[in-house]
Amino acid sequence: MRTSTRDRLVLPILLPVGILVAIAALLFAFSRILLSLPKEAATATALIVAFSVMVVAGIAASRTRVAASSLASMVGVIAGVAMLAGGIALLAFGTGEEESPGGEGPAVVIALFAKDIAFDQASLTVPAGEPFGIDFDNRDAEIQHNVQIFDNPEFTGSPLFEGDLVTGPDRATYEVDPLDPGTYYFNCVVHPAQMQGTIESEEGPPGGGGGPTVDLAAQGIAFDASEIDLPANTDDLPISHLGQLREKAP
Repeated sequence: MRTSTRDRLVLPILLPVGILVAIAALLFAFSRILLSLPKEAATATALIVAFSVMVVAGIAASRTRVAASSLASMVGVIAGVAMLAGGIALLAFGTGEEESPGGEGPAVVIALFAKDIAFDQASLTVPAGEPFGIDFDNRDAEIQHNVQIFDNPEFTGSPLFEGDLVTGPDRATYEVDPLDPGTYYFNCVVHPAQMQGTIESEEGPPGGGGGPTVDLAAQGIAFDASEIDLPANTDDLPISHLGQLREKAP
C-alpha cells in the first residue's frame, strides 16, 4: 500500500469507520445476550464484562505497541468472559420466567366484552378462593377500555385488580388473584360512570349471574357443535348469559 494512500484514506477515514462498525456490531451482539437474560443475571453479566474490558484496556495502554494478533486475542478474551459470565448468571438466577401451576392459566375464565361504551354483563360470578381469568374483548374501535375490581360500590381506594388498557378492537385475558367470598364491583377506568358491574365471589363453579354455562369451541370458521342443550324453563334466560361461552383456540 502506498504511503500516501494509507495516510490520506486508510488511517483518517477507513480505520475509524471500521472500528466504529466493529464496536457497534459487538454492542448489538452483547445487547442480545443481555436481553435474553433475567434482570439480575443481565446486571451481573454487564458488570463482569465491563470489568474485563477495563482490565484489557489497562494492559493494552501499558504497552508501547500492541500487535494485531494481541488485540484480537484480547477481544476474544472479552467475548469468552461475556459468554462465561452469562452462563454462570443464568444458572445462578434462572430464566426469570414464572410458570403458573401446571403450566396453564386459570381454570376458570369468564367472558366479558365491551361495546358502545358498555359492558355486555352487569353481573359476574366467580369461584371464591381461586384465581380466575377474564377474557376481555373490547369491540369499540379506537377506544380504550379495561377492567378494575374494587371492594366497595363507590370505587374508592386502590383497586384490588386493574387490568391493562385495551384499545379496540382487541382483546386480552386478565388473570385475577383469588377473592374472598362476597360482593365486589368492577368498572372501566376510562368510563367509570357508564361501565360498571358487580362480581359475586361464591363457593362452587361460576355461573355468570346464576344461569347455565356452555362450553363451545371454535376452530377455523366453524363451531364444534350445531346444537346447544339448555335446561328446561329457561325462557327468561337473558342474552347476556351467552357471554359465558368460552372460546377455545384450536
